[in-house]
Amino acid sequence: MICLLCLLTAAAWMDIRTNKISNRLIGVGLFLGYIRNLIEYGWHGSIYFLIQISLPVVIFYLLFLMRALGAGDIKLFSVISSCIGLNGFVKVVLFSFLAGAVNSLYILIRNRNFYNRFVYFSCYFKAVLLTKSIPRYDFKSDGKQNYIHFSVAILAGYLMYLGGI
Repeated sequence: MICLLCLLTAAAWMDIRTNKISNRLIGVGLFLGYIRNLIEYGWHGSIYFLIQISLPVVIFYLLFLMRALGAGDIKLFSVISSCIGLNGFVKVVLFSFLAGAVNSLYILIRNRNFYNRFVYFSCYFKAVLLTKSIPRYDFKSDGKQNYIHFSVAILAGYLMYLGGI
């Protein structure tokens, strides 16, 4: 648990500084998750590990296509899933999206562009329904002021999970 907390903290710090999460850091986390699964389930742990790291990719692929969630964030969710199992993963995801929503609302209120972003999202959603395709959600439409480092929300979600909220 402490190792995962340190890894998520490092990932959030890296994301804030460089807008990227190192694949080496992800690799360390996946290694830890693989070892945990081997210790807990024996050789069957390899199968569990593959399921645990694949599930976040499958679940969040649509958000990745929309550019609403980055590849590094999805990889972090894979690390979390492999380290704490699927039940814990689901809780961390829910807490992370709650933390991300609160952070997003704060940013929109601070930047005083809640209405503009809502209109933009409405138009995007309408275009998805009409074209039956998923274009990129242009998060740069009004600069980086609304950019969210979701790894911070993932860290907050993991802390809420640890706190038993």
